[in-house]
Parts: sequence; structure tokens; C-alpha cells
Amino acid sequence: MSNHLLNDTDLCVKCGLCLPHCPTYGVTADEGDSPRGRISLMRGMMEGTLDVSPKLEDHLDGCLSCRACELVCPAEVPYGRMIDAAREHMAEQKPERTRLDRLMAGVLTHVGRLQLMTWLVWLGQRLGFVKLTRWLFRNRSLGRMASLLPPLARPRSWTGSYPAVGEQRGHVALFLGCVSRMVDGQTLGDSIKLLTHLGYRVDVPARQSCCGALASHNGLMDRADALVNQNLQAFAGDYDAILGTASGCTCTLAEYNKLSDRPEARTFADRVQNVDSFLGKADWSETAFRADAPIDVQVHTPCTLRNVLQDADGGIRLLQRVPGVTVKALPENNRCCGAAGSYFVTRPQMADTLVAKKLAGVDDTAACVATSNVGCAMHIGGALRRADRDQAVVNAVSVAAARLA
Repeated sequence: MSNHLLNDTDLCVKCGLCLPHCPTYGVTADEGDSPRGRISLMRGMMEGTLDVSPKLEDHLDGCLSCRACELVCPAEVPYGRMIDAAREHMAEQKPERTRLDRLMAGVLTHVGRLQLMTWLVWLGQRLGFVKLTRWLFRNRSLGRMASLLPPLARPRSWTGSYPAVGEQRGHVALFLGCVSRMVDGQTLGDSIKLLTHLGYRVDVPARQSCCGALASHNGLMDRADALVNQNLQAFAGDYDAILGTASGCTCTLAEYNKLSDRPEARTFADRVQNVDSFLGKADWSETAFRADAPIDVQVHTPCTLRNVLQDADGGIRLLQRVPGVTVKALPENNRCCGAAGSYFVTRPQMADTLVAKKLAGVDDTAACVATSNVGCAMHIGGALRRADRDQAVVNAVSVAAARLA
């Protein structure tokens, strides 16, 4: 990995075309917070001319991994792969820097611990503890953390097989995701509802785990490799598609062929799609909708959907199929909101600076904001709650499911 990273740094020609597209550089105007600057730091680190100092760590950890730079790079520098490799190298040099990441991964990738945490948070919301915490500590980090939690549905196990309603058109598998399983049960349920309604049998394999994004983006490649192998085994069935409800997970699943040398990784990756993109291309000709009052929905496109999966209009296409829904993209929809995996938890100052620009574009007349990634939904939703705004942040599939006849 070290040699690959050093070789990759040679690909950057220092043209600077990436700079206007980098969210962190746009805030700090610091070369060390730009893709070009970070690549120079990576090279110095790998050649041994720069130590893994707190300042170097701050610049490299400050990257959102939004990969907007990849989309505009004329030299096709594989920046996403490089920043993950750089963090892996830093973790090898300073193992203590991964303690929090390992703790988070130890909870989110363990089904039993995740279920226990979900029940505790759900119970805390039901008893009013989460709301009280948000109010008592509203000007502190604990209050901010409480604001990030949307109202949770009653926890349940989603694993099993869900038959198609009417004639079966296809057979798909649904990837749950660790954070989605905890805080986004509404989207999981609505995805199953829409898919079965449109004639798809939906399997939710029991042995699936976290996609590995949290581990790989924080340099824990050994843990990421184990999670990849577990999911390859869990989704070994003959499915027409493997669908994710959170684009952050979906883009990681779609790059399993880059994370694993196993031959089945390519077949797996080729079948991966985000659920709203899949539904947006499905046949809705026989679908009946309720004659509900018209609503305006603003759409935030996650970086992973735009820059990695390269299907920026997936959620918009789905919403355009639903009568009575007027779809409008948020201003600066090509910019990162600051969620970026666990970034909005670990680096709140920069994350909140970036999301403030999103909030400014949310219309008071919008019924809700729709997005295709659970992290974006938590971050934007938390910011709206802290600003005492009424709009909920939901997945596009939930908007569509709510209007089915």
C-alpha cells in the first residue's frame, strides 16, 4: 500500500483545478487543506521528510473524502484511494490515533451491541431524556449530539424474505447498513414497501454487516477487509441487484472490487445500486397514488451519489415519478454538507460551517428535504432542529411510499 500511495502522488501535476471544488479549502484558503496540498503532505510523509505530526494529521484528517476533486481532475488522480492509504499509514505509525475509531467500529459492526444501543436510544427518546439532554446542553457538544438523532422507529430485525405483491418482476437483496439500521428504520421499511409493491421479491440476508466505510476511511484496513469478506458471503445469492438505502454505504459496496482481490468482489460490485436510483428506473405504470395535497420537496444530493456513483439525479428521478410532488434541488447542491461519514461527529466546527450554507437554501415553504444518505440526513436534520426549523429530512423513498394508494 505504501509504494502504491507514493506512486499515486506522482500523478498529480499540481494544476490546481481541484481547488475551487474542495469544500475545506473554500473555508480555510489554506493550501494544506486542498487536495493538491494534501497530496504533497502525503508524499513528504511517505518519503520520510515529514513526520506524522499533529499538524500533518490535522490537514489529512480534515479531508471530507467527498472526492469532488476526482471528478474534475484531468490527470485522474485516485484521491479517494490515496487519502485512505495515508490514514492507514498514519494509523500504523501512531496506533493510538485509532482508539475512538476502533471503539465506534466495535459498536457499529457488532449486531448485538448495535441492537442494544438502538433500544437504549429509542427508549431515551420515548421517555424524553434525549429531548431534555438537547435542551439542557443546547450550547454544548452533548446537546449538539442529541440534536443529530431523528425520531427513531421502534427497533426491529429486518432480516428475512419479503414476497412481491402480485406478479414477481425481479429478485433483489437489501443492504441494511449499521447506522441506517439504528436511526433510519423508516427508510428501510419504505424501501421494502416500494420494492414489493412494484413486483420485486426482497431478501435481507441475516449475516450482513457494516459496509466497511468507517473502517477504511479511518485507516483500519484489516477490519474493513474482514467486513468486505463477510458481506461477500452474505450476498452470495443470485440477485438482480444489491440495493443500499444510504449512498455512503452503496458507494463502498460498489467499490468492493477495489477493496478485495476475491473474484466474487467484481460480480458483487457490478450488481450494487442505490435504492432510489433503482426505483427511479423501475416500471411504475400500474402504480396508483393517493390524491394528496401537492407538496414542495427540496433535494440534497450526497457527494457519494454525485462523485462516486455518478448518479446525481437518482433521488430526483424517483420523486418526479410521484404525482403532486414538486422537486427542487437545494442551492449549491454540488457542495458537501459536511456530514462525510463520521466527520460531522469528530470535526463539528468545519461540518457546521459547511452545513450552514445548506440551511440558508432551505425554503420555508418546503414540506421536507430529501436526501439519499443517512449521514447527510442526520447532519442537515440536526442543524434544522438546532435552528428551530420545522422541515424533516427524509429519504426520497419515504416521500414516494407515503403517497402510495
